[in-house]
Amino acid sequence: MTAMKTVGIVAATLATTALIGGGAYWFYKRRQKKKDEEEVDPEDLPNDADDDGVTEPVTPDEVRPRGGFMDRNTLPDDVKQKFVEAFGGYAPPKDEILDNLTQEDVVLFGVKSEPVPGYPSVREEILTAKVRTVEDTVIRARISEPPLYSAHLGSHAGHGFRIGEMVEVPRGVIIFAARPKPSEVKGYGEYGRPAGTFESSHVSKKSYDVHPGTPYDLVMPYITDDIEFHVDREMVRFELVGTKGLRQQIVFKEGSMHGDVTLRALDRDPKTGLVFVARWNFHIEP
Repeated sequence: MTAMKTVGIVAATLATTALIGGGAYWFYKRRQKKKDEEEVDPEDLPNDADDDGVTEPVTPDEVRPRGGFMDRNTLPDDVKQKFVEAFGGYAPPKDEILDNLTQEDVVLFGVKSEPVPGYPSVREEILTAKVRTVEDTVIRARISEPPLYSAHLGSHAGHGFRIGEMVEVPRGVIIFAARPKPSEVKGYGEYGRPAGTFESSHVSKKSYDVHPGTPYDLVMPYITDDIEFHVDREMVRFELVGTKGLRQQIVFKEGSMHGDVTLRALDRDPKTGLVFVARWNFHIEP
């Protein structure tokens, strides 16, 4: 059996990423919720002390959310069982599968937060990322679903992995690889849930950090058939996905030049020409 045939069989067997979310991913959230309900000793929650026991101001860098990849060999048996129930078995993908992944595929991997001062409890979460390139030791992929536990919450440390970010996932930690079925959703929501909702920068006075290949919602003051969108840099490409109420969803395309860019919405009035509607200042990150 060729590697490509193997990939096809895996894709057909695994079905969709949504099904994955309904299986082990759902179960993981249940397990985390139970952990949240456990009481924590107040002595484990220092507000201004480092781990060395010396009381001193804690710098923002010391408490920023951060984490690493989970060892797939230590995946809890009850979570593995959810994969078995959803897909008829559990076996991490072999190298021949990973070697033949394309940009249509996704990989699943586990991440684990690192305790920091003030946040001693650990989070674990399974993330989904869309493949960009296949390397000898890693799969470069972009996180495609909003994680639940990126930020700190209560006594729990956030892991810091966020939707839209490019990650280099070591082959040895990948839990599953799949090719999702084509989405039946067209227009708004075609690329999944938005990673952020942005007011016009001329109102909010903010510049927004965004990632390519990731959906974002723009809050429009009004929408007509005559509104046009323009960027101020030729090397930046984008797609208008669709509208929902007064929200226009947009995706910056992979390959767009990174850095600052301004997107303007202009209304082409038949009598007066282009009329300013809204402006968003972005910083496109890798």
